[in-house]
Amino acid sequence: MGGILSSLNTSQTGLNAHQLMVDVTGNNIANASDEFYSRQRVVVSPEKPLYFQKYNLGRGVDIETIQRIHDEFTFSRYRKAASDAQFYDTEFTTLREASAFFPEVDGVGIYNDIEQYFNAWKDVEKNASDPAQKQVLAQNTQTLITNIKDTRRRLFELQVKQSEELKVTIEEINSIGKQIAEINKKLGEMEDSRELKQANELRDRRDELEFNLSKLISNNVFKDKLKSQSKLNSESADFDYGYTLNIAGGFNIVDGPIHHPIIIDNSDNENGLYSIYFQGDDFKRVDITDKITGGKSGALLDLVAYGKNGGKIGKLQEYINNLDTFARGFIEATNGIYAQSATNEIKSEVLAISKDDVLSNSIYNIKNGGFDVIVYDTKGNEMLRKSIQIDGITTMEDIVNTLNKNTDDKNDNNPLNDFDDYFTAYYDDEARQFQILPKDSSMGLNVSIEDKGSNFTGAIGINRFFDGSNANDIALNTTYVNDPTLIRQWKAPVSGNFDIATMMLELQHNNSEFYPVRGAKQEMSIPQYFQFVTGKVATDTNEVQVLGDTKQSVLAAVKKEFLAISQVSIDEEMVNLIKFQSGYAANAKVITTIDRMIDTLLTIKQ
Repeated sequence: MGGILSSLNTSQTGLNAHQLMVDVTGNNIANASDEFYSRQRVVVSPEKPLYFQKYNLGRGVDIETIQRIHDEFTFSRYRKAASDAQFYDTEFTTLREASAFFPEVDGVGIYNDIEQYFNAWKDVEKNASDPAQKQVLAQNTQTLITNIKDTRRRLFELQVKQSEELKVTIEEINSIGKQIAEINKKLGEMEDSRELKQANELRDRRDELEFNLSKLISNNVFKDKLKSQSKLNSESADFDYGYTLNIAGGFNIVDGPIHHPIIIDNSDNENGLYSIYFQGDDFKRVDITDKITGGKSGALLDLVAYGKNGGKIGKLQEYINNLDTFARGFIEATNGIYAQSATNEIKSEVLAISKDDVLSNSIYNIKNGGFDVIVYDTKGNEMLRKSIQIDGITTMEDIVNTLNKNTDDKNDNNPLNDFDDYFTAYYDDEARQFQILPKDSSMGLNVSIEDKGSNFTGAIGINRFFDGSNANDIALNTTYVNDPTLIRQWKAPVSGNFDIATMMLELQHNNSEFYPVRGAKQEMSIPQYFQFVTGKVATDTNEVQVLGDTKQSVLAAVKKEFLAISQVSIDEEMVNLIKFQSGYAANAKVITTIDRMIDTLLTIKQ
């Protein structure tokens, strides 16, 4: 029943409520500089009134809870924008470093070395008898090789460095995931949705962790049964009952209070590059390397992924592959021409195929086609030519048998002046080296091979100018490193013949064949293909920079929207402080008045 004491209680509730409002406002002001602190408000409602026959008498104010102002959906956009911006920032920083490895300006870079290499062949063509020109050719060749290998090495070192950075990033992701799971456990212990009891600081801390995690890896957060708080803000949403955080398209690394750490391992890669796995409750590993997107880890994988089991190839690996493709095409085109230079015997490099392996199915770029073996006499005149055809079933043993077969190569019905009468071909599974050796070296005959579309000579390194098969192991033949004067500029071994030098010089203008990893054959000149390699790096860098600038603009806009909802406004809080202090003073005045009323009442009674 109402009365003077009831009036005193009514004013006391108002006093307590405004005291709490002042406390919360002071807490907001104290945390105004914290981006992830959500401003808080005291949620109040009228106390249940006293019901009389003719009227209902209010009994003051009821403090329901302290609610943080937070829009879950704006925050989700903020996390996504931060993830995208971090992705492109990480990529651009790395690609800018990679692009510095290709300083293709006048007088600097591999492209200039290629020009100097071909200019050296031009000088050999003009002065074939001058040993100094061959020494310059060897020197320019070594310079070109050194720069190709050094560029590949630097790309590889950058790839390994970023792969190690990926490991650190994944460890940080696991650390954040564990902290989120621990917070979820504490939220379950501290909160009560029926009484609107909220652990606001814990939720702010979880938001901060979610945001930091989004910068490291793209993720999705699912919170069941979100409740809005329309008394404060129609856009706010909070009080989730269930919580899951997944990555890579559906792998839960946080499930309420349970954390499933990501596993990163490089034991299956000879270069120490990492792959990422998810291990669930069944302890089975699932490779999620190609599924991870967004954030720093997504960018790092987009850079360093090495195509495991036919998977994604990252940009750095692509640049390495392109450089290898360039080197291989350069090596094979050069060796294919150089094999036409006649000498007393023919030897290939040591091969990784057996005599019964089908050549077109091997690791070597041997195609269906053919080649001619040419024999020259002591005066450099062509004595005979024997043609060999390669198809989809040809093996090295087939080639050897065909060369050694007694056929009428000169079409003169003379069984004693054919190829098999002067030379013998060899190949066995022990030495694994294709050879054509003279039966009688004292005859002074020379032999060469002229390719007819099979790439046989370039692929297996017949009497090669270059050793190796890619940008990592390309090298000038040791013979010419030790003595450059032995470089052969002739096709037929006679004085004044410089056909090989001429053909090498034309190679900078004629198309050669390049076989990219997982790509179709491309036909370009050697300088053009190298420009393609460098152009890819420059194009990727520019595209990432433009996209990164766009994502930064989006992030700034979304951040502004998020902070407008949740961030503390000092001006607004100062106005509230004055308002709540006035309310507190007014309620205190009411209590003072009631106190005087009680004194008056007691005086009347006395």
